[in-house]
Amino acid sequence: MDWDDLRYFLAIARHGTLSGAARQLGVSQPTVGRRLEALEARLGTRLFQRTPTGYVPTEAGTGLVAGAERMETEALAAERAATGLDVGLEGAVRATSPEWVGQWLLGPHLARFHDAHPGITVELVTDARLYSLTRREADVAFRFHRFDQNEIAQRRVAMVGFGLYAAPAYLARHGTPDFARGAAGHSLILMNESFGGLGDLPWLLALAHDARHALRTNSRDLQAVACAGGAGLAALPHVMAQARGLVAVDTPSPAPPREIWAGVHRDAQRTPRIRAFLDHMAQAMGR
Repeated sequence: MDWDDLRYFLAIARHGTLSGAARQLGVSQPTVGRRLEALEARLGTRLFQRTPTGYVPTEAGTGLVAGAERMETEALAAERAATGLDVGLEGAVRATSPEWVGQWLLGPHLARFHDAHPGITVELVTDARLYSLTRREADVAFRFHRFDQNEIAQRRVAMVGFGLYAAPAYLARHGTPDFARGAAGHSLILMNESFGGLGDLPWLLALAHDARHALRTNSRDLQAVACAGGAGLAALPHVMAQARGLVAVDTPSPAPPREIWAGVHRDAQRTPRIRAFLDHMAQAMGR
């Protein structure tokens, strides 16, 4: 059985839709549909039930998943081993990070990296989804927490400082917040509580417990934009807030920083182009 066919089958089984599988595989939705139809025709059986909510594996499809995953494990191991023998500083490096990290911490250093390594093409994907290093969805991943897989080599590359910020016009209208009174009379721009591990959120809520909640969002950039527009006070990374001309507000206690970890699969960590990218970004972000 052709492993390439099973790659399409597994993507559909994991996402439950042709569109989700197409996004993972980097192809069009009709291509995924044609590959599935061809595989089912060769096997002489239906692998999925087409339902209004998506593609559900049939009994035959369910039985095929385990074998396909074993083939995937072997194929990816062989691919990683071959990648690890690559000795050139040419080719592509696919990296993934949260959106604001890519924009504010990685993006500014890409030009200098390209000057140093013109033969390497960087594909930077900024997404809330955690791309798998084991399944080769990315070569390098930047995250706010340690990786828990034994096969991932990792290092802490930066500590990102946070602070409380406001637009000059907002402070001119509302004055400096009095945290002894819980910042009464002020408005807050907050991240959604569904985001785990955000130390700045409970820190700000404790300091400004009597302030109004003007906005909740899942985007640091939207936080900064709303803050710059005068919507309220926001806990933001220093690098983002200072670039937008926001004013730091003195607080009784400092905002907790966040760690950024970089991970790469152990089979690929010695690949020269991947190593060059990781070392360059780790040094630049650390500075």
